Amino acid sequence: MISTIIAKPTKYCNAHCTYCSSPQSDDKKWTNEQFEMLFDKVAPKLTDQAVIIWHGGEPMTMGTEFYYRAYEYATKRMPNIKFAMQSNILLYKSKIWKDIFVNMMQGRISTSFDPDERFRIITPNGTPRAYSKLFFDKLDNVIDDGVMPMIIGTYGEESIPYAKSIYQKSLEKDVNDKSFNIRFNYRYPAGRAFKEGELISPKSYGKMLTDLFDQWIDDAPNFCITPLDQMLRAVIRNEKYQEVSMRCPWTNKCGGKFLGIEPTGDVYNCGDFADLEDPQYLFGNIFSDDSVDEILGSKAAVMIRRRHFDLPSDCFSCEFFKECGGGCARDAVLYNRGMGGKFYYCESWKTVFRHIKKAYREGRADNILHMIPK
Repeated sequence: MISTIIAKPTKYCNAHCTYCSSPQSDDKKWTNEQFEMLFDKVAPKLTDQAVIIWHGGEPMTMGTEFYYRAYEYATKRMPNIKFAMQSNILLYKSKIWKDIFVNMMQGRISTSFDPDERFRIITPNGTPRAYSKLFFDKLDNVIDDGVMPMIIGTYGEESIPYAKSIYQKSLEKDVNDKSFNIRFNYRYPAGRAFKEGELISPKSYGKMLTDLFDQWIDDAPNFCITPLDQMLRAVIRNEKYQEVSMRCPWTNKCGGKFLGIEPTGDVYNCGDFADLEDPQYLFGNIFSDDSVDEILGSKAAVMIRRRHFDLPSDCFSCEFFKECGGGCARDAVLYNRGMGGKFYYCESWKTVFRHIKKAYREGRADNILHMIPK
């Protein structure tokens, strides 16, 4: 059964970030009729509490009416279905979007910001500083309206020092109950401004995360750090491994449970596979005559599911395999290791899981256990 739909109703974006791996286009935008047609197709295959994550491009450029109508249509058929959004939030205005963010999305909002302030610009001739000012003004607006978004940042070797700065920014806001959750991702080899030297090494990424973990458990603030919260949950609740292992970027079980749908209707395992623009990973097209069974039974879909078994042999004997699961298939491909290849940040995960387990055994993580979902 499908638990997550990553829905991209448009590739158009109101920003012009040079790092972006997804080329801008406003040629294809979903109509509500298209959404209803695709929803009717996939609904029989969705779990009862499946999540539709609106992505892009910039999903807010679709306007509020699209989301109100899509929400009404979907919840009439599946009352427990959930909606979320990944947005740059630059178009946020309380009187227009608050109801959608608070009531429809129920606060499930993530955004992105790279604190090295190098790649994000609003207009082709804009400056990162102007982007940052607008972004934080809108972030304050969202938080004031009662939403605690997650800010996702990607880090290369040179931007490691900025990880603590974005943590500190949320910590300072925590005093007034206006903090935000943070996700620390590695910068991967894609995007219009990608250069080989901008990647972060597995050793550096592991150290960055363990340093952040130590500060997090010492401060015990009321916000989460991802992937550290997910990794801690996997450590302390691994008897429910099936529930906690369906998390990017280390799950090997996403095949057949995630679907990424492009504005054209092309279906991939996720948006990241779509960004590779490689036809061998295309499942099919939801707007064509392809049924969902045919899409999930495609050669590409079967190949993705095979990663659950097709892993390097040392993964299965690794002391952290129960928590890790072998890592992201997209990244194995992206780093030229093949679908069954070693996850590039394997060394990072080993370092972090070892560190978290030791801290948990010693009781040093007790102050943040209330932040980990039951």
